[in-house]
Amino acid sequence: MTKMKFYSGLKEIGGTVIGVETENAICLFDFGFAYADRLDSKIPLRKGLEAYDYVRLGVLNSIDGIYEPDIAHKLGIKGFGEIDKEIFAIISHMHIDHMGGLGALDQKMPVYMSRESATLYHELGVMDELEIREHENIIPIDYDGSVTVGDITITCVQVDHDVIGACGFMIQTPDGSICYTGDYRYHGYHPEISAAFAQKCKGADVMISEGVTISHNDIDILSLEGPVRENNEHTLLEKMKGFAQDEEGLIVINNYNRNVERIHNFVSVIKEAGRELVLSPVQAEYVAAFYKEDKFSVYVPDGGSVNAPLVRDFPVVTRKDLISDPAKYVLQQDYKDAYELFELADVISVYLHMDGAPLGDYDPSYAKFYSLLNAAGLNVVRCGLGGHAEPYYLRKQVDDIAPRTLIPLHSFRPEQLLSKKAGKIVLPNINDTIVLDKGECFYENNAWSWSYSSK
Repeated sequence: MTKMKFYSGLKEIGGTVIGVETENAICLFDFGFAYADRLDSKIPLRKGLEAYDYVRLGVLNSIDGIYEPDIAHKLGIKGFGEIDKEIFAIISHMHIDHMGGLGALDQKMPVYMSRESATLYHELGVMDELEIREHENIIPIDYDGSVTVGDITITCVQVDHDVIGACGFMIQTPDGSICYTGDYRYHGYHPEISAAFAQKCKGADVMISEGVTISHNDIDILSLEGPVRENNEHTLLEKMKGFAQDEEGLIVINNYNRNVERIHNFVSVIKEAGRELVLSPVQAEYVAAFYKEDKFSVYVPDGGSVNAPLVRDFPVVTRKDLISDPAKYVLQQDYKDAYELFELADVISVYLHMDGAPLGDYDPSYAKFYSLLNAAGLNVVRCGLGGHAEPYYLRKQVDDIAPRTLIPLHSFRPEQLLSKKAGKIVLPNINDTIVLDKGECFYENNAWSWSYSSK
């Protein structure tokens, strides 16, 4: 029998960690932060005890066989190499709620992810944007490629999301098949990729699906007849082109810096509008890692060298350049550099907040950020798209895959994800174990569950 244990990320947006255990192996996915609001940036984690502190906070899970032995023993559990099964992790994409905990793992534990995710993960380490440290044993998988550990075979299946390298997985064990969607969307540059994912996973015994966009409002998902979204990555590209052509001063954009394909597409339309795209060193490094042909400049306010290896020799634009000829440039700025806006406020025509941090009003920094923008007297336009499939497409993905069992999670209201094409729908609780045997699912114990069936 195959056992699926649900550690976290069930009725929240974050921290999805699920274990799939067979006779010979254990697979974990993903490994991000749960209850991240418990972290306080004013209180640093203790050097060498970061994994311990994360687990005691409940931000990471207490799981046998994954942490360094000294940390594990301090937690009262077994360390890596101390269990009798091969254990490994698979990671769907490079968002902190899916991969933020990797630095806490024992460095020898194998971690699989798509090849593009592995490239981005390394660059996050280069630019010091990882928690704790860069994990040493990262193993890339090509899209549609497979790897077998013990009696578990993992196939990496690409999805379209607002971060490069995103994928879901098809997990095959002797007892059946498990499809994990990761996070995905249909309003990006490649909706056909998310549609192809459904076809490749069609008929899975179990489908574990995200449900972010059904988290807040009452939704009769079975009655939805089509998508209602008007804005997508293509319309945002046209909007960016319009701003670049029409604004008289400096344009500043706050883009989520791991969404490098968006910046790649901005490069050409901004150039066509007669402007020069100027990126922060971090954003520049990430774009250059994937699009070596792109030409842009790097912002170093007071001049000097660029502290990012891939763009060290790129043209530099200074604060003086922006102030002297603001209509010539589009500047990308991260939230952490927001105080620089006070130096540029007099020449900024518009500030475009497009999915960069802070992401929404659930983040305590969000209100502070908008107070700062107001204090700077900026003209702010919110034009973010989000990265998650709207409710119609969540249901359509289930309809197309038609699993024997659907398990929705990664949502404040996962019970709203319904489909008449799913044999049954199950909502596990934290630490529940569901057994997969000959393609059918049942609870290991008498834990409560909720199910819907069209039959």
